[in-house]
Amino acid sequence: MNRRMIATGVCALVAPLLLAVPADAKVAPVLGGSATPTTAACKGTALKPTAHNDAVRREGTLTDLVAKLQARTDPFNLNGAQISTLQGANSAISALDNTIQSTCYPTIAALRTDWQKMFDDYRVYWLRVPQSHAIEAADHLAEAQTKLTAVASKLAGYVGTNSQAQTDLAAMNQQLQAAASKLGTPPTPGPSIAAITGLAPAADMTADTAALQAAHADLITARAALVAARVDGQKVVADLTS
Repeated sequence: MNRRMIATGVCALVAPLLLAVPADAKVAPVLGGSATPTTAACKGTALKPTAHNDAVRREGTLTDLVAKLQARTDPFNLNGAQISTLQGANSAISALDNTIQSTCYPTIAALRTDWQKMFDDYRVYWLRVPQSHAIEAADHLAEAQTKLTAVASKLAGYVGTNSQAQTDLAAMNQQLQAAASKLGTPPTPGPSIAAITGLAPAADMTADTAALQAAHADLITARAALVAARVDGQKVVADLTS
């Protein structure tokens, strides 16, 4: 077979191949994987429902705290700011949950980094719950304090020269003063109560915990003093009616 016959045969084979590919065709690059993330490529997908449950639980807790504070009187003018703080945390946790659920994480560690923010950045159970409960307790105690103070003032007009009634009324007033030294007198909260209102989530919660414990101790002391004042008031009434 001569060279001319071979060349003619090759041209006959190549021609159909050239016609099959348009001159302006673009050749797609060869990729090592899919150009868009797939479910299989996203890490930690099985953990996302648990993260979502953590978010929903905290959102429910914050909503409940807001409802309780909204239902209270606000003798120390602390509730409004706390409610705003709680609502802000609620919205932020909801947004974080949406981010976690919609993000395709390259590693489980990356998912956990966002998930951990739900705990570290908001401290719902370490800070916001006891903080809100302390403010709510201060509301309750302030109401009792105001009522007992009014009762003591009225009793002062009746004791006259009744020495036992005078003694018991003096004890009642002393207990009311003890309560005020810890609780404060509306609209001014006591130092430990005022201190907790400015607490914020921190990496080191030592100072926050100490402040919360101090407020809790003062609230217990104030409550005990108010209970004692109520008992002394009852004694005064008994002194005057016996």
